Amino acid sequence: MNGRRAKERRRILRERNAQLLTEIRTAEARYLEPWGKAFETWRKGPALLFLPTIGDDYPPDLKQAVAVRREAAFTGRCPCGLEVRISPVGVYEVRHGRECPANWGVFQALAEAAGVTADHQGMLETYGR
Repeated sequence: MNGRRAKERRRILRERNAQLLTEIRTAEARYLEPWGKAFETWRKGPALLFLPTIGDDYPPDLKQAVAVRREAAFTGRCPCGLEVRISPVGVYEVRHGRECPANWGVFQALAEAAGVTADHQGMLETYGR
């Protein structure tokens, strides 16, 4: 592929990703169904969201982490200054700061300490659009 074609493909990809982010940000979130005991599926525009649920028996720090993670997925905002983007293959990615309780590694450690299995990354799929 020559340089001009590659540049054009990147431009098209950036435009597609910007359009997807706009559609996701402006869409109303719609609950679909539970996903096991610890996750729910939601639709927000073209994105399918897999989000953790807040268990009544969770310790306060895990409840806070789940709440922050859910809010960030719905709004695209977090106090940690997260990065929200569409990956080159069309996956909606919400990346939290290293110390944020909603960061996957921190979240997973909190869940494991509480005896909760957090084996799903909460990936948000845009069906390759």
